[in-house]
Amino acid sequence: MHQYECIKAGGNKANLVFKGEKIDSKGYTKRTYRSSESDCKNCPLREQCCGKSTKFKKIDDSIHKEHYDRMHLKLTQNPHYAKKMVRVRSKTVEPVIGTLVNFTNMKRVNTRGIKQANKHVLMAALTYNLKKYLKFITKKTKTKAGVVNEIQTKAPTSVKTAFYDLKYLFLSGLFFKNYNLKPKTNLA
Repeated sequence: MHQYECIKAGGNKANLVFKGEKIDSKGYTKRTYRSSESDCKNCPLREQCCGKSTKFKKIDDSIHKEHYDRMHLKLTQNPHYAKKMVRVRSKTVEPVIGTLVNFTNMKRVNTRGIKQANKHVLMAALTYNLKKYLKFITKKTKTKAGVVNEIQTKAPTSVKTAFYDLKYLFLSGLFFKNYNLKPKTNLA
């Protein structure tokens, strides 16, 4: 979109032409659209549209306005899709932000400068990801049967059969044949 048109009833139908891109005080790149003074100077709606002293209309838009408009159109045309996306967001994005704000000191970044704030956010994200990663690490089993069972579930099928044979040998008593295990006699 390279220009806007004034469509207010009773107005002069001014065209706001693209004047260029600027970086505002917060560091965002904006596209500037501006009407000529001759179009708006004698307009009956100038005071409510432009203000008392300004003789032209100016609009600053984000460079990503097309994406915002497309997203807005998608969400307003299909309310079922919008509800679904709200549910997905509440399951995926919101818990992460809540955890970062409440448990990793992200309510306030007490550093000076963008580089230091970036370090703070990266460390918070790192701790969050480590926390998530530690949940997936399996706990070590202490019994031999637990180790055999754990290896069986993770091993491919050819290795699984070898472990089943090893387990059968272990449990059948072949390891105990060389030992003289006699039942205890009651000496009383």
